[in-house]
Amino acid sequence: MTKKRNNSFNLRSFWFVILIGSIFAAFCKTFAPAAAPDGLIMLSSTAVQSREPNQANKPSDTAAAQKKPAAPIPANPSVNAVTQAAVKLGILSCVSRINQVATFLTANNQSGVFIFPPPKQPDQHIFSTSFELIRPDNSTIYASASFFPNQDAIYDTVEYVNISCEELEKTVFKNLKRVSVIRKSIVLLDGGAVKVFLMPAGSGTVVIKKEVIQ
Repeated sequence: MTKKRNNSFNLRSFWFVILIGSIFAAFCKTFAPAAAPDGLIMLSSTAVQSREPNQANKPSDTAAAQKKPAAPIPANPSVNAVTQAAVKLGILSCVSRINQVATFLTANNQSGVFIFPPPKQPDQHIFSTSFELIRPDNSTIYASASFFPNQDAIYDTVEYVNISCEELEKTVFKNLKRVSVIRKSIVLLDGGAVKVFLMPAGSGTVVIKKEVIQ
Protein backbone atom coordinates (compact mmCIF):
# COMPACT_ATOMS: atom_id res chain seq x y z
CA MET A 1 0.00 0.00 0.00
CA THR A 2 2.87 2.38 0.87
CA LYS A 3 4.50 1.67 -2.49
CA LYS A 4 1.27 2.50 -4.31
CA ARG A 5 0.95 5.78 -2.42
CA ASN A 6 4.55 6.65 -3.27
CA ASN A 7 3.98 5.88 -6.93
CA SER A 8 0.84 8.01 -6.95
CA PHE A 9 2.68 10.89 -5.24
CA ASN A 10 5.58 10.68 -7.71
CA LEU A 11 3.17 10.70 -10.65
CA ARG A 12 1.39 13.80 -9.33
CA SER A 13 4.74 15.50 -8.72
CA PHE A 14 5.84 14.70 -12.26
CA TRP A 15 2.73 16.22 -13.83
CA PHE A 16 2.94 19.25 -11.51
CA VAL A 17 6.51 19.94 -12.71
CA ILE A 18 5.41 19.56 -16.34
CA LEU A 19 2.53 22.01 -15.77
CA ILE A 20 4.77 24.63 -14.12
CA GLY A 21 7.34 24.28 -16.90
CA SER A 22 4.67 24.75 -19.58
CA ILE A 23 3.31 27.87 -17.88
CA PHE A 24 6.81 29.38 -17.58
CA ALA A 25 7.61 28.65 -21.24
CA ALA A 26 4.33 30.23 -22.35
CA PHE A 27 5.09 33.31 -20.22
CA CYS A 28 8.55 33.75 -21.76
CA LYS A 29 7.21 33.30 -25.27
CA THR A 30 4.50 35.89 -24.68
CA PHE A 31 6.42 38.60 -22.88
CA ALA A 32 10.06 38.28 -23.89
CA PRO A 33 11.11 40.41 -26.90
CA ALA A 34 11.66 38.51 -30.12
CA ALA A 35 15.26 38.01 -31.23
CA ALA A 36 16.04 38.91 -34.83
CA PRO A 37 18.27 36.59 -36.90
CA ASP A 38 21.23 39.00 -36.62
CA GLY A 39 21.11 38.93 -32.84
CA LEU A 40 19.29 42.21 -32.36
CA ILE A 41 16.22 42.33 -30.19
CA MET A 42 13.13 43.86 -31.77
CA LEU A 43 10.08 45.18 -29.99
CA SER A 44 7.14 45.55 -32.35
CA SER A 45 6.06 48.75 -30.64
CA THR A 46 6.41 50.70 -27.45
CA ALA A 47 3.59 52.01 -25.33
CA VAL A 48 2.05 55.30 -26.42
CA GLN A 49 2.36 57.75 -23.56
CA SER A 50 -0.21 60.41 -22.74
CA ARG A 51 2.15 62.96 -21.21
CA GLU A 52 2.99 66.28 -22.85
CA PRO A 53 6.80 66.58 -23.09
CA ASN A 54 8.66 69.86 -22.89
CA GLN A 55 7.86 71.60 -26.18
CA ALA A 56 11.45 72.67 -26.68
CA ASN A 57 12.59 69.05 -26.55
CA LYS A 58 9.70 67.31 -28.29
CA PRO A 59 11.13 65.29 -31.25
CA SER A 60 8.21 66.22 -33.55
CA ASP A 61 8.19 69.91 -32.68
CA THR A 62 9.42 71.44 -35.96
CA ALA A 63 6.44 73.76 -36.30
CA ALA A 64 7.16 75.94 -33.28
CA ALA A 65 10.14 78.00 -32.15
CA GLN A 66 12.27 76.48 -29.42
CA LYS A 67 13.80 78.04 -26.29
CA LYS A 68 16.59 76.62 -24.14
CA PRO A 69 15.55 72.95 -23.96
CA ALA A 70 16.12 71.00 -20.76
CA ALA A 71 16.71 67.29 -20.22
CA PRO A 72 13.51 65.26 -20.70
CA ILE A 73 11.71 64.45 -17.46
CA PRO A 74 8.86 61.94 -17.84
CA ALA A 75 5.68 62.85 -16.00
CA ASN A 76 4.29 59.34 -16.32
CA PRO A 77 6.07 56.93 -13.95
CA SER A 78 4.96 53.81 -15.88
CA VAL A 79 7.68 51.47 -17.08
CA ASN A 80 8.47 51.75 -20.78
CA ALA A 81 8.69 48.58 -22.91
CA VAL A 82 12.34 49.37 -23.68
CA THR A 83 13.04 49.51 -19.94
CA GLN A 84 11.40 46.13 -19.47
CA ALA A 85 13.56 44.65 -22.23
CA ALA A 86 16.71 46.14 -20.67
CA VAL A 87 15.89 44.60 -17.28
CA LYS A 88 15.38 41.20 -18.90
CA LEU A 89 18.86 41.54 -20.42
CA GLY A 90 20.30 42.22 -16.97
CA ILE A 91 20.84 45.97 -17.42
CA LEU A 92 20.05 47.58 -14.07
CA SER A 93 22.63 50.30 -13.33
CA CYS A 94 21.12 52.84 -15.75
CA VAL A 95 17.53 51.59 -15.87
CA SER A 96 16.01 54.84 -14.58
CA ARG A 97 17.76 56.82 -17.33
CA ILE A 98 16.59 54.32 -19.96
CA ASN A 99 13.01 54.72 -18.79
CA GLN A 100 13.34 58.52 -18.75
CA VAL A 101 14.66 58.88 -22.30
CA ALA A 102 12.65 56.06 -23.92
CA THR A 103 9.41 57.41 -22.43
CA PHE A 104 10.30 60.90 -23.63
CA LEU A 105 11.06 59.79 -27.20
CA THR A 106 7.97 57.60 -27.61
CA ALA A 107 5.50 60.01 -25.99
CA ASN A 108 2.42 60.48 -28.21
CA ASN A 109 4.07 58.55 -31.06
CA GLN A 110 3.55 55.05 -32.38
CA SER A 111 6.96 53.47 -32.19
CA GLY A 112 9.14 50.48 -32.85
CA VAL A 113 12.68 49.88 -31.64
CA PHE A 114 15.73 47.74 -32.32
CA ILE A 115 17.82 46.97 -29.25
CA PHE A 116 21.52 46.16 -29.45
CA PRO A 117 22.15 43.85 -26.48
CA PRO A 118 25.68 43.86 -25.01
CA PRO A 119 27.28 40.49 -25.80
CA LYS A 120 28.55 39.96 -22.26
CA GLN A 121 28.41 41.63 -18.83
CA PRO A 122 25.41 43.70 -19.99
CA ASP A 123 25.34 45.93 -16.92
CA GLN A 124 28.92 47.11 -17.52
CA HIS A 125 28.70 48.20 -21.16
CA ILE A 126 26.89 50.66 -23.41
CA PHE A 127 23.24 49.87 -24.18
CA SER A 128 22.14 51.25 -27.54
CA THR A 129 18.73 51.55 -29.22
CA SER A 130 17.32 52.72 -32.56
CA PHE A 131 13.71 53.91 -32.86
CA GLU A 132 11.18 54.54 -35.59
CA LEU A 133 8.68 57.11 -34.35
CA ILE A 134 5.45 57.68 -36.28
CA ARG A 135 3.73 60.96 -35.52
CA PRO A 136 -0.05 61.51 -35.63
CA ASP A 137 0.31 63.02 -39.13
CA ASN A 138 1.93 59.70 -40.21
CA SER A 139 5.36 61.24 -40.83
CA THR A 140 8.39 59.34 -39.57
CA ILE A 141 11.31 60.25 -37.31
CA TYR A 142 14.43 58.19 -36.76
CA ALA A 143 15.85 58.36 -33.24
CA SER A 144 18.72 56.67 -31.47
CA ALA A 145 19.59 56.59 -27.79
CA SER A 146 22.57 55.08 -25.98
CA PHE A 147 23.02 54.56 -22.25
CA PHE A 148 26.06 54.07 -20.06
CA PRO A 149 26.39 52.30 -16.68
CA ASN A 150 27.08 55.60 -14.91
CA GLN A 151 23.66 57.00 -15.93
CA ASP A 152 25.02 59.19 -18.77
CA ALA A 153 22.98 58.99 -21.97
CA ILE A 154 22.86 60.50 -25.44
CA TYR A 155 20.03 60.65 -27.97
CA ASP A 156 19.47 61.95 -31.49
CA THR A 157 16.34 62.47 -33.55
CA VAL A 158 16.44 62.74 -37.34
CA GLU A 159 13.62 63.91 -39.60
CA TYR A 160 13.16 65.37 -43.06
CA VAL A 161 11.28 68.67 -43.45
CA ASN A 162 10.32 70.02 -46.86
CA ILE A 163 11.50 73.52 -45.93
CA SER A 164 14.90 75.03 -46.71
CA CYS A 165 17.54 75.48 -44.00
CA GLU A 166 17.35 79.27 -44.39
CA GLU A 167 13.58 79.31 -43.89
CA LEU A 168 13.78 77.02 -40.85
CA GLU A 169 16.37 79.30 -39.27
CA LYS A 170 14.12 82.31 -39.78
CA THR A 171 10.91 80.68 -38.55
CA VAL A 172 10.95 77.45 -36.55
CA PHE A 173 14.38 78.01 -34.98
CA LYS A 174 14.45 81.80 -34.92
CA ASN A 175 15.10 81.83 -31.16
CA LEU A 176 18.17 79.61 -31.43
CA LYS A 177 21.64 81.03 -31.89
CA ARG A 178 23.63 79.99 -34.95
CA VAL A 179 26.99 78.66 -33.75
CA SER A 180 28.64 77.95 -37.08
CA VAL A 181 28.64 75.92 -40.27
CA ILE A 182 30.42 72.70 -39.32
CA ARG A 183 32.33 72.37 -42.58
CA LYS A 184 30.47 73.20 -45.76
CA SER A 185 26.69 72.92 -45.52
CA ILE A 186 25.55 71.69 -42.10
CA VAL A 187 24.42 74.52 -39.82
CA LEU A 188 24.76 74.15 -36.04
CA LEU A 189 22.22 75.93 -33.83
CA ASP A 190 22.51 76.23 -30.05
CA GLY A 191 19.36 75.29 -28.15
CA GLY A 192 21.04 75.03 -24.76
CA ALA A 193 21.15 71.36 -23.76
CA VAL A 194 19.94 70.36 -27.23
CA LYS A 195 21.99 71.10 -30.33
CA VAL A 196 20.18 71.34 -33.66
CA PHE A 197 21.87 70.50 -36.96
CA LEU A 198 20.30 71.58 -40.27
CA MET A 199 21.53 69.62 -43.29
CA PRO A 200 20.33 70.56 -46.81
CA ALA A 201 18.60 67.69 -48.64
CA GLY A 202 17.12 68.47 -52.04
CA SER A 203 14.54 71.23 -51.64
CA GLY A 204 14.21 70.52 -47.92
CA THR A 205 16.26 69.90 -44.78
CA VAL A 206 17.28 67.01 -42.59
CA VAL A 207 16.80 68.22 -39.01
CA ILE A 208 18.95 66.49 -36.41
CA LYS A 209 18.53 67.19 -32.68
CA LYS A 210 21.09 65.87 -30.25
CA GLU A 211 21.41 65.97 -26.47
CA VAL A 212 24.00 64.56 -24.09
CA ILE A 213 22.47 63.89 -20.64
CA GLN A 214 24.82 63.71 -17.67
